[in-house]
Amino acid sequence: MLIKKMVVVLQSTSDEEIINMINNTTSKAMPEKHSTLDNFLQLLGLCLLLVIILLAAYFTSRLVGKYKLGQLKNSNFEIIEVYRISTNKMLQLVKIGSKYVVLGISKDQITYITELEEDDVLFQEIREIDKQSFSQILQKFKGNKE
Repeated sequence: MLIKKMVVVLQSTSDEEIINMINNTTSKAMPEKHSTLDNFLQLLGLCLLLVIILLAAYFTSRLVGKYKLGQLKNSNFEIIEVYRISTNKMLQLVKIGSKYVVLGISKDQITYITELEEDDVLFQEIREIDKQSFSQILQKFKGNKE
């Protein structure tokens, strides 16, 4: 309907009147002005939404992590050692049940290499490190630099 009016207007009016009519119609289409309070409330709502999303992601990842950890503890598979040959190639010593197997792992392929007896496998002693707080570790490094 607006187009028909414009066509009729174009035929019967001068250029100045056409420009005035276009300016009048565009001034009606101006967006509403929002108050500072509205903007602040929108920002506050978005921040609250971000916090909710982050909390949901945190608790979901903890839940999935506990579930996967429970699966790994009751599993017959255990990776004993990994030796990286290159970026995409490595050797893995895997304990499957009571057997020890050496596997070659590459980007597209897993190759069985050999089976080892338990006597052939050398276990590294894992030393338990005293649990220290961050401030103790920081003081230790500060003392070394001085």
